[in-house]
Amino acid sequence: MPDDQADARARYDLHLHTCWSYDATAGVEELFDAAVQAGVRCIAVTDHHVVDGLGEARAAAAAHPDVVYVPGAELTVTASIGAVDMVCLGFSEAAIAALAPVWQAYHEWQREYGTATTAGMRALGFDYTDAQREELLASYRPARTIAVQGATHVSNKHQRAWFIERGFINSDEEYGPVLAAAGQEVARPPYPSAEFALPAVTAHGALVVIAHPTGYFQRDNAERMDLLREELLLDGIECAHGGVPPELTPVYRAYCERHGLLSTGGSDLHWSGSAREGIGRHLGPDKWWDEIAARLPAGVPVNA
Repeated sequence: MPDDQADARARYDLHLHTCWSYDATAGVEELFDAAVQAGVRCIAVTDHHVVDGLGEARAAAAAHPDVVYVPGAELTVTASIGAVDMVCLGFSEAAIAALAPVWQAYHEWQREYGTATTAGMRALGFDYTDAQREELLASYRPARTIAVQGATHVSNKHQRAWFIERGFINSDEEYGPVLAAAGQEVARPPYPSAEFALPAVTAHGALVVIAHPTGYFQRDNAERMDLLREELLLDGIECAHGGVPPELTPVYRAYCERHGLLSTGGSDLHWSGSAREGIGRHLGPDKWWDEIAARLPAGVPVNA
């Protein structure tokens, strides 16, 4: 990437995680402070599967009136090609209340997935109990998140390190195969289906965007892109993301223009301490935000 692009920072970032995601540690206030310091003026908090941090985000937004806040969530759904990450943007208060069955389904899924993982590891002969998983979660997740969400699954980063420390595996490379073997012993539940989650989201006005789509699209396979555009009720594509090769950003943007879709960009930040440096680091031009803002439901962003 040219130096000028490497140093570029957009004025918006529509893919950010906080400690309310099972695999993140960044604080909500930290993201807003970083946005102010970096000159980023529009952000979306898109925690994995939940809107549990909404109260904290609203409070932070009120304290940072120069930063436009878009309520969102990253919902992973089961589609015809397998699991697909969807960034959903622009939840109104009414939508959040109406989508209670969706949030409940994801809460249950997270707990069931965690339980199945420990059971599968025990079936392989490893000493990994639900109590140990809860201790591992407590080592990096705030108590208030566990009180709301229960014993979820563990981030791969922390679970992999714990497996190595316990001698379950000897290297990072062994983690994936061992986890897959555990899944063969005790099946882990699939994500909620696209047919269940996405129509409910779109029915209440939120925008549905496919996240970091390179793998899902098989780079730029037009047939695959058309399939997912229809199946996943796409309003947009995350054309700019660290997982999208720079040469594909204009390809995805052109596809959006042909099909009347929005283009988004996000840094996908997760970790505390990385926000100031990473926020807004994507290749999406600022005009994309203006197009998105025009399509958000009435009342969103909440502090524009």
